[in-house]
Amino acid sequence: MDRVAVTGIGLLSALGTTRERVWANMIAGRCGIGTVSLFDPAGYRSPLAAQLPDFLSGSPLSPRQRRRWSRSDQIAVLATAEALADAGLSPDSMNPDRVGVMFGAGTGDLLRSEEYLAEVRSKGISRARPSRITHFFSNTPLDVVGEHFGFQGPRHCVVAACSSSTIAIGYAADAIRAGTIDVAVAGGADVLCRLTFSGFNALRLVDTEPCRPFDRQRAGMTIGEAAAVLVLENFTAARARGARIYAEVAGHAATCEAYHPTSPEPEGEAIARTIHAALANARVDASEIDHINAHGTGTPQNDRAEARAFQRIFKDRTRKVPVTSIKSMVGHCLGAAGAIEAAALALAISKSVIPPTVNHRETDPECPIDVVANESREQAVNCGLSTSLAFGGNDAALVLRRVQ
Repeated sequence: MDRVAVTGIGLLSALGTTRERVWANMIAGRCGIGTVSLFDPAGYRSPLAAQLPDFLSGSPLSPRQRRRWSRSDQIAVLATAEALADAGLSPDSMNPDRVGVMFGAGTGDLLRSEEYLAEVRSKGISRARPSRITHFFSNTPLDVVGEHFGFQGPRHCVVAACSSSTIAIGYAADAIRAGTIDVAVAGGADVLCRLTFSGFNALRLVDTEPCRPFDRQRAGMTIGEAAAVLVLENFTAARARGARIYAEVAGHAATCEAYHPTSPEPEGEAIARTIHAALANARVDASEIDHINAHGTGTPQNDRAEARAFQRIFKDRTRKVPVTSIKSMVGHCLGAAGAIEAAALALAISKSVIPPTVNHRETDPECPIDVVANESREQAVNCGLSTSLAFGGNDAALVLRRVQ
């Protein structure tokens, strides 16, 4: 079975609009969380979110693309363009039939759909602009990417809440291993909207301060928005063309807890099952994992259950495996969360530095793990794990490995 290489990464998040800017700010421990300005947050339990900075100024997008494409579409295309350039690939250099696009999805163009509804209510349906709802389907960002770059291979849109893009990356790796495609553009793009913002506030799952994963005083998550795209290639072909390889996708898994629509199984058994399946798929022993990029939302329930899962898998090594949650800096990016965390893991492996969990004061005794607190840690990472845990019990995990 063919191996899978990560050869390109494209990133936009609250920490910046390029991969290098996001990574530099992440390693510096900067927090991109602040008061949301895309819409009025007055009256909500928390006005905080990890909102993207201006990404259109100086971008190559045409006036028509800026007008017609949604916010999700735009950042998906920009992240894909950066990832392809990083990989040293162009659409003209590849067989379009052998390039797949696999994205996780979440809100899509819901922000403009909300604006359309407001227009309908204030002006009447005959005067509301239908262009605001033409891109509301969850799969639109990956279709826009496919059309814009001329990719004609298989497309797969995963809508599984916060594990969506992790699952999409796993599916893309499977397609390359099976020989169905040579290259995959995999990841996700998701943006803020009123529905998710008000929903998490209504569930009282958000913190009134920037989120504090695994901290004793943590009080909830902070949602964010991002686009993260990984270029995956057949390993042999990537090596043959002299590509720089960030990491190898060694394995993945996706399972369902079947426990509760919004709460994790509290003892970590379900999450541990997912991790065990990913390790088995990668043919990696738990003793080989030397870093975990955790889901780490900052809610009391999630962090406790996730830490218990780590104890089930790593046992006596649990306190020796460095764990980080970049959600403390970029927020919970929903459908793009798994993709930006997989990208951070690939960069950590490539650059031998682990980004920190910021806003951290004291590790919760119920989460007896080695939190990389507030400052990045220079350390060689040979084999890392990224976990994604979603509403509906949709759990997923990726195992990435250094290429010797």
